[in-house]
Amino acid sequence: MSRYLPYSPEQAYLLPPSVEEELGSDHLCFFIRKVVTELDLSGFERSYSAEGGPLYAPELMLGVWLYAYAIGITSARLLSRRLGEDLPLRYLAGGARVDNWALSAFRRRHAVGLNDTFTQVLEMARGLGLGKLGRVAIDATRVKANASRDRVDTEQLLRNERAKLRRNVRRWQQACDGDDSEPAGLRVAIEQAERKLAEMPRRLQRLRKSGLKKLSRTDEEARFLRKRGGFELGYTAEIAMSATT
Repeated sequence: MSRYLPYSPEQAYLLPPSVEEELGSDHLCFFIRKVVTELDLSGFERSYSAEGGPLYAPELMLGVWLYAYAIGITSARLLSRRLGEDLPLRYLAGGARVDNWALSAFRRRHAVGLNDTFTQVLEMARGLGLGKLGRVAIDATRVKANASRDRVDTEQLLRNERAKLRRNVRRWQQACDGDDSEPAGLRVAIEQAERKLAEMPRRLQRLRKSGLKKLSRTDEEARFLRKRGGFELGYTAEIAMSATT
């Protein structure tokens, strides 16, 4: 007899048919679902005409977006992907794979309604003792990086530097070939230039991977940030304070 537990990823159900059994009855998704069923959704429904193709039910879209905001998801594209990965979202969507276009369109059309509904949900949660509301104060300032703003890589600068190094290497090699004594200084200079040329692909890859037009050579995390009087290479430091009620 095998000592291993049964393992079959291809089985019909990867999770129990009962979502509540898997997540627990106190999970946030069930609270969201209960709230949505008790809301008056006639305002959402009246915004659509009788013409056009079939639409996703307002209670589906509302439940999905309310849960997404509650867990910090604000991107329609990310939410669309999570609808196929997260069990709570799959439950609220009734198994529907809503694309990001439909999610974005619903949010644009019902921006005010979503905001009002989310406030109602928070008030209801506080009334039931499930959470607290309060104020959060956030402030930020620029912090200058310990790096020179002149020592940065751009694609153009890297191309120029590579071309210059190659010209120098060719010139120095010709000088060495024409001099039987082969000056030691030139040989060292050639070796240093070749090392720099070998580093070029890595520097270019690092720049492209960052998605930036300029990248500091000495501090990859620093960014050119706008401030009074121009731009500064540095960081944005933020502080947040809250007072719950």
